[in-house]
Amino acid sequence: MNPPGRGIQSRKIQSKQPRWRAKFVLSIIVSVALLSGIGTWSTQNYLWRLPASHDNSHPRALVMDQLSLNYPDPLFVTNVTKYLTGAGYSVDYSGPSPTAVDSFRLLPEQGYDLVIIRAHEGSSQAIITTESYSRSEYVADQLGGSLVPAQVANGPIYFALTPKFVRENMVGRFPGSTIIVMGCAALQGTQDMATAFLDKGANFFVGWDGLVSIIHSDTSTVSLTRLLSNETVPEATSQAGGADPVFGAKLSYLDWNTLVQSRTNNLLSKAAVAFALATILIIGPLAVFAGPRLVYSLEHLKEAASRRRTKGSNRSSSSGRPSSPETGKPAGDG
Repeated sequence: MNPPGRGIQSRKIQSKQPRWRAKFVLSIIVSVALLSGIGTWSTQNYLWRLPASHDNSHPRALVMDQLSLNYPDPLFVTNVTKYLTGAGYSVDYSGPSPTAVDSFRLLPEQGYDLVIIRAHEGSSQAIITTESYSRSEYVADQLGGSLVPAQVANGPIYFALTPKFVRENMVGRFPGSTIIVMGCAALQGTQDMATAFLDKGANFFVGWDGLVSIIHSDTSTVSLTRLLSNETVPEATSQAGGADPVFGAKLSYLDWNTLVQSRTNNLLSKAAVAFALATILIIGPLAVFAGPRLVYSLEHLKEAASRRRTKGSNRSSSSGRPSSPETGKPAGDG
């Protein structure tokens, strides 16, 4: 027969085990939810991305020449191909096409390490293609703001790709590629086109910070491809060419690490402001409602301490002289 209380104790131990398991499962669920929330938040704010896998034995480059329709430059293509081939690239060429939009749409999944886009840029840093504009084509893309009509010098109207097209409508991801956009103002202002390509898996985006002439853009890009055989992208960009003598634009670059650092600092600043506002909103009402109660509690504690001191002094005064430890009588009596 079990001693009295043993059964009750075992039942208590058994009842604690399900509670411990429930708390453990709940903590796992909360942790997973927290991590999922952080991951979703980071993805929506483009703090991380997963570039496409890359298994090419040697680097590949593509020249997308949209300007050759009206501004052909065979020497540009020849020199770029020569320097990139000398640097170990296999080079492909893509000229004007009536299906240019789809060519750009499928560009990331082609796996190119270097992409040179020789094209005009319209308003909002949109890349102007050589595909004729039509309201009845790519209706969803047009309604969503991914494709817009654009023209150069009162010429024909073509489809132009906005940064939203790069970020949301291009298929696949770039394998840590370098993107060179030779049009005007690709790295001016908000740099939306550059960040769109970087968010799509590219590591570097090279472009002009203002208006640039076609001749200066061509010669500078040729110099850039020549330097890439021995220099990094930042070094080659700084040495490729000076400011445009006509418009003053300079060749610049933006890389993924710099973009993430900038976004992180921006988000931390916003989080600090939000935390300060939340603290004010929480502490303010607490101070209004809890302040008087806190003051009352402090006064009550002071009164209690004062009463204890008064009682202690009364005891010591009523005890008289100290007693003899041996007789219990007042010291000094016979």
